[in-house]
Amino acid sequence: MISSQKIQPEWNQEASFPDFKLFQKGCLIYKQGITSEGYYLLKKGTVKLQKSLDKGSQTILRIVSEGEIFGEGDFYGQNENQSTAIAIEDDTIIQKLDAEKTKIPEVNQQVQLHLLNQNEHLATRLQRMLFEEAEERIKSLLFDLASKKGKNFGTETLLKINLTHSELALLADTSRQMVSKTLSQLKKEGQLNYSRNRFLFRNLLNFKPQLS
Repeated sequence: MISSQKIQPEWNQEASFPDFKLFQKGCLIYKQGITSEGYYLLKKGTVKLQKSLDKGSQTILRIVSEGEIFGEGDFYGQNENQSTAIAIEDDTIIQKLDAEKTKIPEVNQQVQLHLLNQNEHLATRLQRMLFEEAEERIKSLLFDLASKKGKNFGTETLLKINLTHSELALLADTSRQMVSKTLSQLKKEGQLNYSRNRFLFRNLLNFKPQLS
């Protein structure tokens, strides 16, 4: 079941979009294979986009952060969703962008930026698969997540994110065992501490991989 709740934005209704929904952790936003309904803007929380592959396997395409747009962008019911979107934090706020809303110049600009960023993300992921070892891909992934969602405390950065080692492995195109091994090594080297869904980076700038 989708747990959603209509909420009202706190700013001027005439200058914003009224169609907001609230999702709890683990709730489905849209499903792969179902008719696409356009774009979505993540106002608060975190969303994962996962894709079912042949023979029952799956991968995670992307982690969506606050302020980012996601979705297939088909407003006319001609295409199917190519992935499944799931909220991975409680009180995740989603704003639906239909065809009329995307005609607003400011929103259209956001959509175009989303498309550019999506292409850049795919190119970066391919580059990492071709030129980085698994350990570096894991470090690159953690650096990206911490840069977007981490909170700074002096020179340290705290990342809270509801992803398992298996999910991190899918995002880094490697194995769960390699993720666990790499995290243990990074902890031994004093670069980060971690427990469940918390990662504390001692110095994120020093942690930055060469190709990121």
